[in-house]
Amino acid sequence: MPLISRKQLFSLVLFAALACDGGPSSLSTGNLSISVLGLPAGSSAAVTVTGPDSYSQSVSGTQTLSQLVSGTYTVAASSVTVGSTVYSASPASQSVIVAASTANASIYYASGAGSLALTINGLGTNGTAAVTVTGPNAYTQSVASTRTFTGLTPGSYTVTARDTTATGGTLHTAAPTTQNVTVTATATANATVTYTPPSGGPLNLRIAGLYITQSAQKYGGTVPLVKNRNGYLRVFVIANSTNTAAPDVRVRFYNGGPVDSTLILPQGLSVPTAVDESSLSYTWNVPVSGTLIQPGLSIQAEVDPGNVILESDETDNLFPAVGQLGTDIRTVPALRVTFVPILQTASGLQGNVTPGNKDAFLDMTKRMQPIDSVDAVVGVPYSTTWTLQANGDGWAELLGEFDAAMAADGRYYYGVAKVSYSSGVAGVAYVSNGSANAYAALGWDYLTNGSGSVVAAHELAHNWGRNHAPCGGPTGVDPSYPQPDGSIGSYGLDVTTQTLKASSLSDIMGYCDPKWISDYSYQGVLDYRIAHPLVMSAEAGQPVQPSLLVWGHIRDGELVLEPSFQVNARPRLPVHPGPYSIEARAEDGTTLFALSFAPNEVADVPGRQQNFAFAIPLSAAKAARLSSLRLAGRGREAISTARVSSAAQVQAGVQSDSVEVRRVGAGRVALRWNAGAHPVVMVRDAETGQVLSFARGGAVELSISKRPVDLVLSNGVKSRLRRVRVVQ
Repeated sequence: MPLISRKQLFSLVLFAALACDGGPSSLSTGNLSISVLGLPAGSSAAVTVTGPDSYSQSVSGTQTLSQLVSGTYTVAASSVTVGSTVYSASPASQSVIVAASTANASIYYASGAGSLALTINGLGTNGTAAVTVTGPNAYTQSVASTRTFTGLTPGSYTVTARDTTATGGTLHTAAPTTQNVTVTATATANATVTYTPPSGGPLNLRIAGLYITQSAQKYGGTVPLVKNRNGYLRVFVIANSTNTAAPDVRVRFYNGGPVDSTLILPQGLSVPTAVDESSLSYTWNVPVSGTLIQPGLSIQAEVDPGNVILESDETDNLFPAVGQLGTDIRTVPALRVTFVPILQTASGLQGNVTPGNKDAFLDMTKRMQPIDSVDAVVGVPYSTTWTLQANGDGWAELLGEFDAAMAADGRYYYGVAKVSYSSGVAGVAYVSNGSANAYAALGWDYLTNGSGSVVAAHELAHNWGRNHAPCGGPTGVDPSYPQPDGSIGSYGLDVTTQTLKASSLSDIMGYCDPKWISDYSYQGVLDYRIAHPLVMSAEAGQPVQPSLLVWGHIRDGELVLEPSFQVNARPRLPVHPGPYSIEARAEDGTTLFALSFAPNEVADVPGRQQNFAFAIPLSAAKAARLSSLRLAGRGREAISTARVSSAAQVQAGVQSDSVEVRRVGAGRVALRWNAGAHPVVMVRDAETGQVLSFARGGAVELSISKRPVDLVLSNGVKSRLRRVRVVQ
C-alpha cells in the first residue's frame, strides 16, 4: 500500500515529466520459482500459471519464470496419470504475490492419497487439545482442534491424546488416549477425541476473559473498536468442574473514572468448564451503547459479586485481577457516498434507489463493516447506452464511464442498476491499492431478499482495498486470506439483532453463502478507511484548473482509448507508474504531455478488464495544439486523432456540431447529434456540473428534469462546450 509521502513524491516527478515532455517510467518485475515434487522421474506435471494482463504459462516441472510484472499470480495444478497410477496435486490452486524479487510456489504430487478427519470435543472453541497424529514415512502432526488431514499416504495412523488445560485454566481428561486408524486411498477415515472436565470437588468460579464486538472479534479482543458505534459485551465465566451454578456478573465501565455499571443475570443453569464462543448462552452478555465506546474506555468484570455461591476461592472473581482491561478504540471517517440511479437507455430500465430506500442498500455495510456515521445522498440518474448483461457484458464499461465522470466532477459514486435477470453478475468495483482514483462501484437494485445490500457491502469493500476470499471460485483472491476455505474463522455478531455468526460462515469477500465478515476483512477495511479518507484525488488540495479528461480500458490485452474531453477539474493523476503510457502530441510532433500508469483492476466481472481515467492539467494554449493521443503498453498501442465529418455528410448539409435536444416525456429528454464527428458526448447538469451521461451512437434518451444542459462535444481528442435548452 503506497505511503502518502510516496504519492506526493510521484506527483512531483509526474508534474516534472509533464513540464519537460518526459516519457513513461520503468516497470518493476520479479521472478516466480515453481517447485514440483513427488512425480516419478521423466514424468510431467500439469501446472498453469496465470496473472496480470492475461498472462498464462504452462509448467511441466520445476522451473523459474522470470521478468514477470509485479502482481498476484495463480498457480493451478491438475492430477496427472503416469502409467496406470493417478497422482493428485496439492494444493490444487494457490495465489502468489510477485514483486521485485523471487517468489516461491511448491506443488506436491502423491498417488492414491487418503484423508483423516479428526474431531475433538469438550474443549470449547479455542483449540487447546494435546493430540499427536503419527503414521507412515515418519509422518507426525500436532493437533490443537478439530481438523481434516489430506494427502496422506495410505496406511495405519496412531492418534495419541494427552490431558490438557482448557482455555481458562480447567484440566480436562482425554479419551481415548490412543487409537489406531487405517487410512485408505481416495477415502476419508474418521477419529474422535473427547475431553471431559472434573465432575466433583469444591467449586470455583472465575472469569477467563471478555471482549466487546461490533461485528467481528477474536477471543483475545485484538480487533479494534470504532468510536461511537454500538457494541456487544461477552464475558467468559468458567468453572473448575461440572456444576449447576448460575451466578450473576457485575460489569463496570471506566473512562478516567467510573462511567457506568450493569448487572448481567445468568442465561443458563450451569457454568461452562472451557471458553466456548459457539453460543451466546455460554457467556454473560450485555449491549454497550456507542456513547460509552470512546477512547480511554476500560472495563472490569466480577463474577458472583454478591458472594451468593459457595466457592473454594473467593479472591479470583475479578477480571482483570488488578485495575481494568483497556480497549483500542479508533476514530473512523464518515462514509460519504452518492447513490446514482442508472438508466439503461436501450431498455428503459432505471435503478430503483431513492431517498426513501437508500438506507436499505447500506444495511449490511453498516451491520458488518467498521462504519460509524453515514452521509448518503441520491443523485440524479445517469444515462448509459450500455446494456448490463448476466454474463458481465456492459458492467466494466459502465464502471469506466463512472470513473471518467468522477474524474470530471469529483464525486464518489455508487451506481444502482435494474437488470432483466435474477442470476448473474450483480455488481462490479475497483479494487483499491491505496490509489486515490480507485473509488467507483456498481450494484443491482434487488432489495427484497437483501441481495442488493450484500452486493453493496462486497463492492464497497473492494474500494477499501479488499480482494476476494477463496470460496466460490472468484478471481483476484487475496493470497494472505488466513482461512483456505474462505470462512470467517472466528465468531461474528450482528449487534442490531444480537445474532451470533458461526465461524464457518463465508466471508463477505467470497462468493459462497451465507456470509458475514471475518476479523481479517474487518481489520483490513478499518485500517484502510483510517489511512485513506475518501477524497477524490491525491491532489485534492489543488485548485480546479483546465484539464484533459483521458480515459479508456484494457480488456484481454486489447487497448481502447475513449474520446477525450476538455474539462475544468482538480488534477487526477496516476499515483504510481506502471506498464502503460499515454502521450499527447501536437501537429508538429511536439509532446504536450506523457505519463506512465497502472490501470485499475475491475473485480467481479468475467474475463479481465482494467480501466483508467485521468484529469491531466493542460492549458488552453496547449489544448489548442493537441492533435493526437497514444495509449501504449504490453507491445500494443491505440491512437486517437481528431474526427471530421465525411465529404458525403458535408454535401448533405450535415453540420458536425448540430444537436437536437427535446423532451419526450416527464423527466425524459431525447438527444440527437452527429456521431461521425462526435462519437461520444458528455452531458452535464448546467448548474451543478454533474456528469449525466457519456452518450454514444448519435441518439440517446436521458433522464433530465431541468431544461438547460451542457453538452461537451469531442472529436476524439479535443472538445467544445455547448449549452442547450430542451425544446418542448
